[in-house]
Parts: sequence; C-alpha cells; structure tokens
Amino acid sequence: MMPTMARRLSVPLWALALAGPLALPACGKDSTTIIPSGPTSPLTIVCPAAQSAVSIRSQPATVTWTAPIATGGTAPVSTTCTPASGSAFGIGSTIVGCMAAGSSANQAASCTFTVTVTRPPQVSVTRFMAFGDSITWGTAAPVAGYLPYKDPPPSYAYPSQLLGLLGARYLDQSLTVANEGWPGESINTGLGRLPDAITYNAPEVLLLLDGANDLLGNPSSATTQYIAAKLRDMIRAAKARSPTITVLLATFPPQWHGTTPYDRGAGADYVPELNQLIASVASSEGATLVDLYTPLSANIKQYIGADGLHPTEAGFTLMAQTFSAAIQQKFEVKTGAGS
Repeated sequence: MMPTMARRLSVPLWALALAGPLALPACGKDSTTIIPSGPTSPLTIVCPAAQSAVSIRSQPATVTWTAPIATGGTAPVSTTCTPASGSAFGIGSTIVGCMAAGSSANQAASCTFTVTVTRPPQVSVTRFMAFGDSITWGTAAPVAGYLPYKDPPPSYAYPSQLLGLLGARYLDQSLTVANEGWPGESINTGLGRLPDAITYNAPEVLLLLDGANDLLGNPSSATTQYIAAKLRDMIRAAKARSPTITVLLATFPPQWHGTTPYDRGAGADYVPELNQLIASVASSEGATLVDLYTPLSANIKQYIGADGLHPTEAGFTLMAQTFSAAIQQKFEVKTGAGS
C-alpha cells in the first residue's frame, strides 16, 4: 500500500500578513512553527501644552488638562501624569511629567510640560469716585420712544461698568467706584458739593468730568474758559480736602447737533476748544488727562445718542474702558516673573 501524500498548505501571503502570528503544523509530532508579525512601531507620547492659572488670595489653583496622546507600542497602552490633572498647584512654575507604558516589557515613553500659577494683577489704589453731571450718572439721550437707544439705568453708567472691569482684572482686591453724578447740575454747584462728596466716599482717585450743562446753556468761547477755570478750582478743592488724592481729569466726549426737538448738542462746535483748555488745566494742576473725545469720535452716532449730547450704552461702555486703561497704566503694580 502506497504511503499517503501529505496535503500541501496553500495560504496566500497577504492573508498571513493580516493574520499576524500563526501556528502551523510542522514536520515533527506536536510541534508548531510561529510566523512572526511585522515590527511594532515605537511607543511615543505627546504632552499637553503648557498650562497657566491664577491664584486667588494666594491659594493653590486647581489645574486640569486633557490626557497626553500616546501612539505606537503594543496595546493596551496606559498614560499617567505626575502630578495628576486636577491637582492643586502653588504660585510659581511646576514641571509635570507624563509617561506612556505598553503591554510589552520595556515599552515606555515620557514627556514633560509646565504649569505656571501667578497672582492676579494688583493696583495700588482701590477707592475711586466718579464726579460730574448726567453723563457721569448714566443718563442717555432722553425720551426713549423717539430715540434709537433706550435710556439705560445707572447700571449702564460708566462708573458701574468701570467697577466691573476693574473687579474682573484685580481679582484679589476689593474695589469701589462711587457714582457722584448729578443730572442737570451746573459746574459751580458741583464745585460746592465736591468737598463733602470726597469726605463721604474717601476716594483715593477722583474721576472728574463736569460742565456739560453750562456749555449747553451758553455755547461760547467764554463758557469754555469758565468751565476750565471751574475744573481747576475743583482739582484744588479736592486736594485741599484730601491732599493725597489723584485726579483723572477727562476731556469732553464729542457732541453733535441732534434730532430736533431733542437737540442738546448746541456746544458741539466748542468741545475741541474746551478740551484744549482742559488739557492745559491737567498739566498745570498735576492731574492725569484721560482722553474721552478721541475714542468716542471714531463713530460719533454709535457712541453719542440722538440728542447729540448723552452717550449711548455703547458710549458708556467705551468710556468705562478708557478710564480702565488709564487706571491700569497709572496704578497697576509692576511685579516680577512668577509673582
């Protein structure tokens, strides 16, 4: 009887490549041949980007991040970071180390990134008082039914918005911005009540913008000189009541000849002249000039309401931003790296 011929194994090469390691019959009894798979790609890991956080009241800040990305190696691959995401970090810079490990021996990769925790910015003064007339108080162009902008409540006034801006930046400090605007007031009346307002609010910084009603009532060069002289008297009265007070003296916002019968922009042609005098007063009296005229002139009918005098809500916001920038530039405390 002839010996039985062994059956030939016929397996396409592409099938072997897809199947990975395969045990096949060999010549010896109970023996197998291992066909190895292709080489495993090296294990790599990519860390998250550097992280930053702000410490409130000098307390550690909790910082979280997305997990590092591992590629290659033999699955399953695990990743860990030390310290872990969600840990509390103190002020300064901390190096976080992350590692990826595959299921095969000696498969590991690592990377690092930095977590930096800083203190919030600090300002050297915390008590502010805005003083003036209806533009300070927050009155917009009147008679809402006839105007494109509603009359905002005082929460839209620039002092209220300024407090919000300062509070959002100087998180570690308690700040106040008193609103001492009196609608309809003449500048001479304001001069009379200024000392008591300073005594009551005890501001470290006076934000001064006053005289719009005087210019409205008598738009002339003589009135611009009168307003400038009264502003000089106000600065001196403020310093007499509080010798250490700092005055931020604002230029007038622009005006335009508004819609009749609600036109209150009668002084529009005299505002540039008045602002030159205000700049001279600031220089001679040691006050800091805050230019409101230039930014609000960029789009006057967006920022000044239909009466041609009072700001719109957008105008109040821009005023607050302008004062905030001036405060940051003058009073923010310069700190070193890591502080």
